Amino acid sequence: MALYFAMIDGERKGPFTLAQLNDAGVRPDTYVWAKGMADWQKADEVADICRHFRQHLFDKMHPSSCLSVESPNDRDRRSTEPRSGFGFGYYNFPMPEEDPAEMQNPPMPTLLIAVMVMLFCFPPTGIVAIYYSIHSRNLWNKAQEIAEGKVKGDADIFRRNAHDASRKAKMWVGITFFTGLIFYAFVVSLLG
Repeated sequence: MALYFAMIDGERKGPFTLAQLNDAGVRPDTYVWAKGMADWQKADEVADICRHFRQHLFDKMHPSSCLSVESPNDRDRRSTEPRSGFGFGYYNFPMPEEDPAEMQNPPMPTLLIAVMVMLFCFPPTGIVAIYYSIHSRNLWNKAQEIAEGKVKGDADIFRRNAHDASRKAKMWVGITFFTGLIFYAFVVSLLG
């Protein structure tokens, strides 16, 4: 089980389990870190924390599901199952269901596309697309090192985070492309 440290009110606090994060005051924009993470990340960018808070919201909205007696194995399995329709904290947007088979395959490489849209469309948002593309590749490489036994850690967490970063890279590629179209249309209208 991962233990998380959090930056709360300018101080590093912790370690906390997933269940303790909400009571500790962790919010979506709170920076957190756990062993195996490359750097501090906002809580809403960490897949396990998002999953935990979605489950917590689900349990609050469906109290009858909490009344059944569960074994610890059921609780562990349920806490890792994705739930759609509930956001993290005050966000409320549907989350895509994860396909376990998809998580075993590397995420789609987006670096070349990100570089192209950065150069030809809109550089400020293109840089964000490049960042997430590189971050996705680095997370996947780390998962592979863990799977090969070179480094200790949970390869599944890194695989999930790699796919999350890849989705963000694709999103920023789209934003960059369409922002570039709007920008060029605006420039042409000014010149014409």
